[in-house]
Amino acid sequence: MTEPKVRVHKFGGTSVETAERLLRAARLLRTSPEAPVVVVSALAGVTDRLAALAEDPSREASVAMLKDLRTRHLGVATDLLGKESTSTPVGQRMGELLDALEGSVTRAGQEGKPVGRESEWRDAILAAGEDLSVLLMALALARDGRKPRVMDARDMIRTELRGGRAVPDDEATYPRILERILPALGGGGVPVLQGFVAASASGITTNLGRGGSDFTAAILGAALQAPVTIWTDVDGILSADPRAVEAPRVLREMGYEEAVELAYFGAKVIHPSAAKHAVARKISLRIRNSFQGEDPGTLIRHDAREVPQVQAVAFRPGITLVRVRSRPLFMVHGFLARVFRILARHRVPVDLVATSHTSTAFTVDREDEFSPALPALEQLAEVEVHRHLATVTVVGRGLLEQPGMSGRLLESLGPIPIFLLSQASDVSLHLVVEGAQAREVVRRIHDTFVSNGTHPGG
Repeated sequence: MTEPKVRVHKFGGTSVETAERLLRAARLLRTSPEAPVVVVSALAGVTDRLAALAEDPSREASVAMLKDLRTRHLGVATDLLGKESTSTPVGQRMGELLDALEGSVTRAGQEGKPVGRESEWRDAILAAGEDLSVLLMALALARDGRKPRVMDARDMIRTELRGGRAVPDDEATYPRILERILPALGGGGVPVLQGFVAASASGITTNLGRGGSDFTAAILGAALQAPVTIWTDVDGILSADPRAVEAPRVLREMGYEEAVELAYFGAKVIHPSAAKHAVARKISLRIRNSFQGEDPGTLIRHDAREVPQVQAVAFRPGITLVRVRSRPLFMVHGFLARVFRILARHRVPVDLVATSHTSTAFTVDREDEFSPALPALEQLAEVEVHRHLATVTVVGRGLLEQPGMSGRLLESLGPIPIFLLSQASDVSLHLVVEGAQAREVVRRIHDTFVSNGTHPGG
């Protein structure tokens, strides 16, 4: 028997936050020539509410938040199927989930549940948003005449047991996806499952980090060898943030490497882990606007562009730059190795790095993750910490190979000071600047290299 051609469709929170938008999402699936597998995020804003509940379940505001979550989800269900929606199996399951959420938060507030970014209980609370939105999408698909097959991502996506941002185990995950998804496609079935949510080998709920629904879709696409469409509320990947540049371009095509760099260093359209997972498996990704169903969006390709050019500029604020210098007369042999052993021991995630024989400079996205390593570094070397900075990332092809690119880029910035310049490949170049000047840097680079359509060496 020939396996059906499949496409994974992921719908973000703004695409599913009302009954009208859920029905629009269901109708969009009709245009897909492949059998759809649907991944959904929590309704817009719900994960933030759940994170607030997990942060402090004991506060008085928790009661109002829980009531609001119940009213909102049951209200959407009623808008989809009328009052009888609560008496359907899906509606009854939604009520059970809401009751369980309320009970768990109430008990935690009374007992003093351990919280924090790596709390297993917190992961379970955050998963409730996706658990509920899956049921709402199933109601929308049923109303549209489809045959939804509600599935639980915990039964398929296996991760290590680490709260907040667990790492998937592909070897354990892929066979589970194939065993469950392919049979569910029979008879016109539409599998629907949560994004973001996963489970450890022992079945404890974990999650893939904020924005992890994109990651879920990429994992499914890789297992099924199926293309992935990410439905969001923008027309595709833009050449720059609209807050920094007037009328940025929609990039109709982009290579995987460029997309990964852009996602990691500021673009919010796709999760970096999703782009990385897709590029490793050569799965095509397309970013489309669920409110503009005819627009083709952005295709992320695995092949490289032929013509060198700058495609986009992104920025990420809130960056901390750390400079570490070997003390005078200190033995420099193995100095850098000792620095990075300290960072590894404290599990400090480092983004950009520049090194010399006796010093190194690196950026971290979260200072609270770096702080525990600071005393050990200060025992070893002279340490300077610069806060409130931003990374500006230039993405394209030929950025390393084209002569004069760095010079022309710096020239376009005039007197704006640069704290660090990093370039390790021909698809991206990174600058660290004052946070307050990041948008102006983006505007100048975009005006010089993107708006005018010039090539790096031109």
